[in-house]
Amino acid sequence: MLKRRQLLLPLLVSALTSLTASARDPIAYTLRFPDAAAHYMDVEMKFPTEGAQELDIFMPTWTPGSYLLREYARNIISLTGSSSDGSPLEIVKTSKNRWNVDTEGADTVSIQYRMFCREINVRNNWVESDFAVVNGAPTFLTVVDSYDRPYLVTVELPEGWETTASPLPSAGAPNSYSAPDFDTLVDSPLIAGSPQIDSFEVDGVRHSLVSIGGGGIWDNARAAKNVHHLVEAQRAFWGSLPYDKPYVLFNVLNGSRGGLEHKQSMLMMGDRWNTKTRGGIRSWLSLVSHEFFHAWNGKRLRPIELGPFEYEHENYTPSLWIVEGLTSYYQHILLARAGFHTHEKYLGALSGSIAGTEKTPGRLVQSLSDSSFDAWIKAYRKDENSINALFSYYGGGAVAGFLIDARIQEESGGERSLDHVLRAAYDRFSGNTGYTETEFIALVSEIAGTDLTNWFEHLVRQPNQFDYQQALDWYGLEFEKPKPPESDALPVANDQEDLPKGWLGAGTSSSGGGVKVTSVPSDTPASAAGLSVDDEIIAINRNRVDANGLKRIAGLMGAGTVVDLLVSRQGLLTTLKVKLGAEPTETWKLKFRKDRTEEQKERINKWLGHKPGAGDGN
Repeated sequence: MLKRRQLLLPLLVSALTSLTASARDPIAYTLRFPDAAAHYMDVEMKFPTEGAQELDIFMPTWTPGSYLLREYARNIISLTGSSSDGSPLEIVKTSKNRWNVDTEGADTVSIQYRMFCREINVRNNWVESDFAVVNGAPTFLTVVDSYDRPYLVTVELPEGWETTASPLPSAGAPNSYSAPDFDTLVDSPLIAGSPQIDSFEVDGVRHSLVSIGGGGIWDNARAAKNVHHLVEAQRAFWGSLPYDKPYVLFNVLNGSRGGLEHKQSMLMMGDRWNTKTRGGIRSWLSLVSHEFFHAWNGKRLRPIELGPFEYEHENYTPSLWIVEGLTSYYQHILLARAGFHTHEKYLGALSGSIAGTEKTPGRLVQSLSDSSFDAWIKAYRKDENSINALFSYYGGGAVAGFLIDARIQEESGGERSLDHVLRAAYDRFSGNTGYTETEFIALVSEIAGTDLTNWFEHLVRQPNQFDYQQALDWYGLEFEKPKPPESDALPVANDQEDLPKGWLGAGTSSSGGGVKVTSVPSDTPASAAGLSVDDEIIAINRNRVDANGLKRIAGLMGAGTVVDLLVSRQGLLTTLKVKLGAEPTETWKLKFRKDRTEEQKERINKWLGHKPGAGDGN
């Protein structure tokens, strides 16, 4: 209880100071792009000193929603300051992301800094000759302890750029925006250039799909029509929209895939070809569904540790399996309920999450809670051993969501589900309250009508093998039976049957005509033999191999056969003896049982919706 009070204290202080914060003069920024082709952005920051003789300014080190210190100050190329009369000011850098400004008694101080902006992802800034994607955390310096004052942003467009788009309200002038506080400023990305914009309304609130990089291929109107249907489906799930101000879906079409949630917007990267097919639309909509679900789960319903944000240091939480994992679970559930997925297609998506979980040895080493807490040092810093040591709170959390949902339904006799938990959690914990992991688990028990504390201890707080049987029995599902292993290997004696295909178990890639080892999962023949990442496999039983030849010859040798691998490791040749195994045949592919009951069929319909409707990807 003491910890909760300590965490709530900053919220109470913020509430008490908010009345006076709005009366303070704003910190104002002007963004310019005089050398956009070289990926530079110039920022001018003006702020009143309020009589202070010196002030400390800082730049955030990370972006909320992406849990890694990214050291944005490294992108600042130059930084200078001047007073209101143009006199230069002394500025001393005091740490990696802080500067001390001697105001010399000036009423207003101007800081000018140039940034290099070509990090092509949803967390950083990306400036090209014809557009700019601007995120808050890697852009805006601010005065220390000035989170609660107002902010203004004005964009000066280069010739040929048509407009800007932002979830922030207009400040009264073209391409100018206002934010009531620093959290809102950081949480509001901006695009400048000549984007495609299509809008629609839900509950009287404008939603705009702002796409850039379409290249005459992307059909923005078609995409917006489908987003409209998806937004209505998610609004129906939660009961109402969580906002009454315009919402913006930023869509940067550079061929990659990624997304980041914000309170009044999302920023995605996608493929301009996705509107050419229904499958492409559905793939893109799955990303939209995930990020839009965060408007509730993550941005307003959040772990208590994730707000107010500390922008210069890590914000640790064990609850990202709730924020990201349950969102990953529902992104496909709601596509099914909206009619974009058939039941079979949904099972395919869920099967993929289960297969990814089961093929990750790290699930038996790291719990979902620990995966979340250690995201800052592990999740975004994967190495060759990550497959053996890490468990994704995205995919693993989605599978946990499936198991939690089915357990609640069975315990409550089909009266309640995980849907009810999230709605109750939103009513109880959204806004400035927040929840602890323990409180969320207690709420699940409350909704289910039975104490599930010990069950959750094994499910999310300890590394464990997931038990799927209860969920399968509830819905009338089963995993497809593994196919018998193929056995086209050479016979070892005339009176013996062919052996199953031999399998090494290492991940490999072609490298200069050779075979480079890229991963060595535990419990594989490669691991048992001592093979290492970056080893180059030259030959098997003195036969030179490339990547295809290695797999073919190992298969022909047969499972159980001991072979010699000639390996180059750090320039030195060595020979390893490997006992080949048989490749696991379990696919973890879900299917409906032929003998499922009418009651189980109705549970599926209640879970996934009935038949596809208007949301068919057209």
